[in-house]
Amino acid sequence: MPVLFQITEMTTKLDPKFLSLLADTAQKLQGLEIQPQVLDESVPALSALTAELGQQLIDCAAQLTAAIQAKVSAELAEKAALLLAKEQAAAEKEVAKAQALAEKEAAKIAATEAKAQALANKEAAKAKADAEREAAKEAAAAAKAQALIELEALKAAAVLLKAKQLADAAKAKAQVLAEKEAARLAKEQADADKAAAKAQAIAELEAAKIAAAEAKAQALADKETARLAKQQADAEAKAQALAEKEAARLAKEQADAEKAAAKAQAEVEKEAAKIAAAAAKAQALAEKEAARVVKEQADAEKAAAKAQAQAEREAAKETAAAAKAQALLELEAIKTAAAELKAKQLAEKEAARMEKEKQAAELAAAKSAQAAERQKSNQEVEAAKARRAAAYALVVAEHEAKLRARQAASSAKLAAEKAAILAEEKKKGR
Repeated sequence: MPVLFQITEMTTKLDPKFLSLLADTAQKLQGLEIQPQVLDESVPALSALTAELGQQLIDCAAQLTAAIQAKVSAELAEKAALLLAKEQAAAEKEVAKAQALAEKEAAKIAATEAKAQALANKEAAKAKADAEREAAKEAAAAAKAQALIELEALKAAAVLLKAKQLADAAKAKAQVLAEKEAARLAKEQADADKAAAKAQAIAELEAAKIAAAEAKAQALADKETARLAKQQADAEAKAQALAEKEAARLAKEQADAEKAAAKAQAEVEKEAAKIAAAAAKAQALAEKEAARVVKEQADAEKAAAKAQAQAEREAAKETAAAAKAQALLELEAIKTAAAELKAKQLAEKEAARMEKEKQAAELAAAKSAQAAERQKSNQEVEAAKARRAAAYALVVAEHEAKLRARQAASSAKLAAEKAAILAEEKKKGR
């Protein structure tokens, strides 16, 4: 029996081309048309054999494909594990960086809070010191006002005392002046009485003289009577004139004394009026000073109340500022906690996103690699199919040509043998 194919040992590379060749061979074995080429009695056995061989080839190709896929999957898993480890390291690095950043931000926030707390404490201490200074100023002002009030009271008391002393001095002076004036008047009265006594003595002396002159004249002569009478009349007239003059002078002196007494009384009354006016003025000044002291006391009390209200307002402001600072600190703490929570959520979200992107990238890379492998495999399969088709066509053509040549040779040989047998039989039949 002629040998259709010559089997030679060779090393074949396990690649998609070979798998495609196996699959193609299996398909061809399963779809192999045996009927026209072999005897009818061998068709079932050959069909079963080709079907079993095709199934074995399919199973072999599937196992080889599964093994290759397992190796590729293992390599992809290893690469994915390396990539995952790398991504994990990068993620851990990013997380560490984010953690360091968060710690830095927390440190900054803590420093800011500490600075704010220190500033708040400083402001509170400053406000407390200002309040204490203001309270000290207000206390000093109140003490100064009290001292001024006491000083003004002392001044008013001194003014009243001085006014009283002045009034007493004026009264004493008026008393002294009155006594002096009375003494002067008494002296003048004494002088007037003395002058009157002197005038009386002079009158008496003149009367005596006249009497003596009359006696002398009476004694001298009657002729002297007329002259003496005349002289008497002249002397009487003169004495009368002197008496009238003296009386006028005494009346004038009396009037002057009365006038001086009235003047002294007027002076006393004037001094008394001045003293009363001074006393009234001092009283008015004292009342005015007392009113001013009361007003200053009221102003001081008002200033103290104002200072107290100002201190209370400042204390309320400080309390409000402290509460505001505390609220700001709490708000900053809440903001910090929210920022930390948000940073943590963002970090977790970013890690999840990176993980998702990494998985998507790995899946895309795997899909891309599989697609590339499939494309490459398909290309290689198509190329192998084309090569196999060409080789198969060539083998089939060669096989058919050989088969036809063998068949022709067999036919020729059979015809020659048949012709030889016929010729032998024909020869034998003759």
